Amino acid sequence: MLSDAHCHLAGSRELANLQQQDQILTIINCQSPAEWEGNTLLTGAHQHLSFGIHPWQATDFRWPEVTPYLEKTAVVGEIGLDNVWTDVNLLDQSRVFEAQLQFAHDHRKPVILHTKGCERAVLKTIQKYPNRYMVHWYATKDYQRDYIRLDCFFTIGVDVLTDPAVAQLAQDVPLNRLLIETDGLEAIRWAGDTEATVADYPHVLHRSIRAVAALRGMAADELETQVYRNLEAFLA
Repeated sequence: MLSDAHCHLAGSRELANLQQQDQILTIINCQSPAEWEGNTLLTGAHQHLSFGIHPWQATDFRWPEVTPYLEKTAVVGEIGLDNVWTDVNLLDQSRVFEAQLQFAHDHRKPVILHTKGCERAVLKTIQKYPNRYMVHWYATKDYQRDYIRLDCFFTIGVDVLTDPAVAQLAQDVPLNRLLIETDGLEAIRWAGDTEATVADYPHVLHRSIRAVAALRGMAADELETQVYRNLEAFLA
C-alpha cells in the first residue's frame, strides 16, 4: 500500500505507468495549465492531480488563465511563499498565494503548502483561511509545533535520513497526520546527491517508510498502511 503525497512527474510516462501498475496512491503536482494537460494524459486511477501557482511562478500567469484549472482540481497546490530559492518579489508571491487560499477556502478544497524560508509568514496567513493543509517538505525546527497545533498534515521525504529537522518532525507529527513523499525523481536526485531511476522509485518510498518507522518505534508495514490511509483522509 505505497503512497506518495507529493510528486512531480516532469513528463515521465514511465513513472506514471509504474505508479499506476503498482497502485501507488499519488498526488501529482501541476503548476501550469500546460503541465495539467500533460499530466491528465499520463495519470490513472490511483493518481490525483493538484494544481496551483507555485511561488517561483507568481508573476508568470494571469488569474483568468489559471481559474479553470483551480476549478477542475480537487487539491490546490503547491502554493506558498519562498525567500530562499527564488528572487520573485514577495509582494507578488503573497498576492497570488492569498488569492489561491481564498479560492480553496471558498470551494472547500485542501491545500498543499510550500514554505521555504517563509514559515512564519505562511503560518500567519493560513490562519485567516481555515482549511485542510498539507505542509510539503518542511525542513526547519522553527514553528513545527505551531503547524502541528493547526492539525496540518506533513510530508516526510528522502532527507529524513540526513536532515535533523526533518527527522525531528517525523517523530513529532501526530501519526494520523503523517505522510510520505518523494517530490519526484529530480528531488530524489537532488536531496540524495545520487542518481535515481524510475526503477528506484518504489525502493525510495520503502526506504523513507523504514526510516520514519524506526524513528517512531513502529513496524514499517504498519506505518506504510497508516500513511496510505492518511493520504486517503487528506483527499477525502
